[in-house]
Amino acid sequence: MRANSQIKGIFFDAGDTLFQAKAPIGFYYSQIAAKYGVTIDPKYLDQRFKAAFQNAPPLAFPSVEDDKLPCLEFEWWRRLVRSVFEDIDFPQFDPFFEAVYAFFESPAAWRLFPETKTVLASLQKAGFTLGVISNFDSRLIAVCEHLGIQDYFACIVFSSRENSAKPDPGIFKHALRKTGLTPAESLHIGDSLENDVEGAHRAGMRPLLLDRLGVYPKTDNSIAIRDLHGISSFLQSKK
Repeated sequence: MRANSQIKGIFFDAGDTLFQAKAPIGFYYSQIAAKYGVTIDPKYLDQRFKAAFQNAPPLAFPSVEDDKLPCLEFEWWRRLVRSVFEDIDFPQFDPFFEAVYAFFESPAAWRLFPETKTVLASLQKAGFTLGVISNFDSRLIAVCEHLGIQDYFACIVFSSRENSAKPDPGIFKHALRKTGLTPAESLHIGDSLENDVEGAHRAGMRPLLLDRLGVYPKTDNSIAIRDLHGISSFLQSKK
């Protein structure tokens, strides 16, 4: 797979690329809210979450010391989740949110896509340097550990620590510096046209769009694959 390929490093988005929530986010919000006396339709909460997440400010905190990061991450998510429950009477919102926040750091919330470990192991064996570039917070480390994939990666870069969030090219450049790779030597795979494809393109990296449902139109800046097995075919085509 590796022979004659210019690509030396392969970076991945995390959520909805390597792993996904076991159920829609609104389902979990509804289930946990019920334990605190609030009954709400999970589909409604899921719609509210997607809208809130899309409109939220970047999950990044420029020039922040590491010891302050957990509190800032917690408050960022608290504000977002509070907006999901806006106009809903929720006397026990704070303990509810603490339970939600802890849940999404646990293995109960996430599952790998079926091909993830096989593909990562194959790429690692072929000699590629692997990394993660994600708009996530420090819980990502624990999630990767729970899922058994952390040892595949030379770096796990997440926006809350790196002062910038995708599609800003800064976060991609952080990952490149950590691995000693150049943009021309690096491929980035993710499921978002804006964050992953356009962001990687702006950083000078080769983007590869992961379109599991086949919903994206073809663009000049991206080649799409339907699952992570498609990385091998892409690399073969670049020999």
